[in-house]
Amino acid sequence: MKSEFSNKLKSAVQNQIPFVLFRKPDEKKVWMYVEDASDSHRFLMHSFDSKVEKSISDANPIFLDLDEFDFEDELNLNSAPDTQPKTQSEYETLIRETIQEIKKSEIRKIVISRRKEIKNTGFNLLRSYKNLLNLHPQAWVYLWHHPGQETWMAATPELLLSQNGEEVKTVSLAGTRRPEVEWTEKEYDEQKIVTDFILENFTGIQNLEVHGPETVQAGKFLHLKTFIAAQKAKDFDLKQVLENLHPTPAVCGLPKMEAFEFILNKEGYDRAFYAGYLGIEKDEQKEYFVNLRCAQIFKDKIWIYVGGGITADSDPEKEWLETELKSGTILNGLA
Repeated sequence: MKSEFSNKLKSAVQNQIPFVLFRKPDEKKVWMYVEDASDSHRFLMHSFDSKVEKSISDANPIFLDLDEFDFEDELNLNSAPDTQPKTQSEYETLIRETIQEIKKSEIRKIVISRRKEIKNTGFNLLRSYKNLLNLHPQAWVYLWHHPGQETWMAATPELLLSQNGEEVKTVSLAGTRRPEVEWTEKEYDEQKIVTDFILENFTGIQNLEVHGPETVQAGKFLHLKTFIAAQKAKDFDLKQVLENLHPTPAVCGLPKMEAFEFILNKEGYDRAFYAGYLGIEKDEQKEYFVNLRCAQIFKDKIWIYVGGGITADSDPEKEWLETELKSGTILNGLA
């Protein structure tokens, strides 16, 4: 099995064919899709602003046991555009502006993000990907490589929506803290905002079950997580529910459209696939995760995307420090 997996991967790399590697949460196998223009198994990437969706389809996807995944093939990467990431001072100024907007409007929360840029000093992506697999067993860990276009890597903890036959599931994941501090009302309020939003927009379902919030760990952070499950009703429309849910308050804010417009007007850069969603589609099995804890990889630079939920009680300096800590998900995996 390893030789077959290795040969398929090497062929994709050498022939500049798009491919994606992914490992589902708590699973022990790594899947690979290599683009063959089929329509049976599809891995998609959907942008934050919903203007771009790309996919890789493979009629015969292959998997390898996690313990056997050990590759170092060099990928052909693009050079990064010449842009300047926000400084700490600029980011904190934007946070203060966001807080003022929340205090004078009906907006309860806005998620503000930034790109952290580091030099690519010759990191090996496949070895780095293996590190992420080992460091984050409960995350959806993927490496998307589309030669000539873009390369992304992430270890995301947040399920957006899954459908397996008649069963549909989602989670509310919001509120972040380090293990050494306690939860505050700010985090519980963030969690309630996201949970209420999901329950209002989880349409075409029956036999709803809600459990939580519980404290869960993702890398070095703790989050508040509520588990939501239901059965499909006759009027269930998967595309409509995805459209209702994305972007959730966990990556955008609430009310959704007001927060979304503020982000587009004030954040100052294109999030691209960050805070969008990714997923796999096969017959009656569909699973989508929010694209968090992610990075875009270039030949000369690595862009790490990080952000946090801003409310009226936010502290700009603490928000900057939280994004610095979140960047560690990718930084600690680079090899």
